[in-house]
Amino acid sequence: MARSAVVIDPDYLKHDPGEFHPESPERLKVLLDLPKELDSQSFRVLPPRPALREEIEPCHSSDYIELIQTTSKANRYALDGDTITCRDSFGISLLAVGGFLQLIDSIEAGEFCNGFALVRPPGHHALKDRAMGFCLFNTVAIGAHHLKRHYGAKRILIMDWDVHHGNGTQDAFYQDPSVLYLSTHQYPYYPGTGAVEEAGMGAGEGFTVNVPLPAGCGDEEYLRVFKEIVMLIGEKFQPEWILVSAGFDPHRRDPLGGMDVTEKGFGAMATMLVDLAAKHAGGKIAFLLEGGYDLKALRNSVLTVLQRMKGDRERELPAGASGERIQPLIRKVLNFQEKYW
Repeated sequence: MARSAVVIDPDYLKHDPGEFHPESPERLKVLLDLPKELDSQSFRVLPPRPALREEIEPCHSSDYIELIQTTSKANRYALDGDTITCRDSFGISLLAVGGFLQLIDSIEAGEFCNGFALVRPPGHHALKDRAMGFCLFNTVAIGAHHLKRHYGAKRILIMDWDVHHGNGTQDAFYQDPSVLYLSTHQYPYYPGTGAVEEAGMGAGEGFTVNVPLPAGCGDEEYLRVFKEIVMLIGEKFQPEWILVSAGFDPHRRDPLGGMDVTEKGFGAMATMLVDLAAKHAGGKIAFLLEGGYDLKALRNSVLTVLQRMKGDRERELPAGASGERIQPLIRKVLNFQEKYW
């Protein structure tokens, strides 16, 4: 039995927001041949399926789903200044969501220990009734709803390391104690949300943890945050499942971000999450592609994460001296979250 699954398909190239758009089909094209480089004993390609409307409805309104469907009638439709569709976008968005759900179902069935859904368009900015930030449907949020509805999951950890705050995912579970949303993101930056004080409401208070990082943070700062905040709170939450919004735009080469993370940094973060899943969730962790707009950085970073998923380890990166500059922020987050964790 292959240990890890990779969801990828040439059909994801069909979503085309237009020439010069950062979220281009090339992002997926550079990943298509990755499975050939992977050990066939450790990985298997898992074909996607389209999501059903009833699978999307827990996260998005009927009117909104119908709006996205109507974009199939136009060669180009601007949902906002950044989020552009073509005739194929609705169908490919269903395939992106369905690919992630297929991955979750296969892991839950014991066919795989973990997996990575290399799909597009991304999803973590999509709100219940609004597209934004290149995102149409909130794939990771739909995945969490799927786990709750079909498998009775009561403790789902969503880790979002994209350079942009996942406002749509946060909003989806802001009053829900069954989903712990953890985000590391550049701040202040698009979309403007993700302050430390945004921690949830009602029954969900304390189950949103934001780490708003200043521009320029690299491997050492991120790993310090992971060790001192993400792992600390993750251990206390004891997740039954981990879902990862894996955006690679914190990479030092990325044109849309201002961070300094390298492939080794992403690999180290993935290793910690895989280990947390092994300890508390029977190894059940599913990575989902979000942002990442430098093609070389994207490909190399995804490959590194895939290697860490199958258990490859490199010498641990230290949270060294340069990470000290965010220690006041770490203290602020921990002090704020202390009453919850």
